[in-house]
Amino acid sequence: MPEPIPVADAAPDWLGWLPPRLVAIDVETTGLDRTDRVVSFGAVALATASLAAGTPEITCHYLIFDPGRASHPMAEAVHGYDDWLLRHQDPAGTHAGAVADLLAGADLIVAHNAAFDLGFLNRELAAAGLPPVAAKVYCTMEAYRRRGEKGRAALDAVCRRIGIARVGARHGALEDAWLALRAYLWLQACPVAVARPELAAPSNLRPAPPRPDGPLPPRS
Repeated sequence: MPEPIPVADAAPDWLGWLPPRLVAIDVETTGLDRTDRVVSFGAVALATASLAAGTPEITCHYLIFDPGRASHPMAEAVHGYDDWLLRHQDPAGTHAGAVADLLAGADLIVAHNAAFDLGFLNRELAAAGLPPVAAKVYCTMEAYRRRGEKGRAALDAVCRRIGIARVGARHGALEDAWLALRAYLWLQACPVAVARPELAAPSNLRPAPPRPDGPLPPRS
């Protein structure tokens, strides 16, 4: 009697409604106004087919920029980058093409309060002469509210609901992108957890020279 042919395990139901490649993003900015600029950009790209094997394949992108202006004190308290360090970084336009290519290759872009993040990113892309992001966008904040969950829908509150949290009090763009990714997978009933990536410094970070005594000199 011939040996039975083994049948491959069927893909889990939740994998069927996930896009092949999603990119979760976050930006930190100098403030909340339309005239404010992006200070840092974080992204976690996930090949969702790897979730079925229980070993998620992610790629991290973390960049810091000179916004050309000082941050609002409340914004600086959130992201932790002072003006002396930032004024020694590349302007966002230097890396705008790479960011645009990353997002153009996504089947889905995920962000918490996506209108905020994409609004700032699109303004930086426009300043660099590039078109706005065209990929489909999923806002985890809006999706969480649609579920009818009680309480606030801020990222910290959603993460408490899931049972995760950021490492410290500061908001890093890469870590917040990962938190948005975890929120998305939870909202999609995916049982596989993506481990927190190594929270290293931005890949393009330049060390600043010693800070001068007294007030900082005017920006050139």
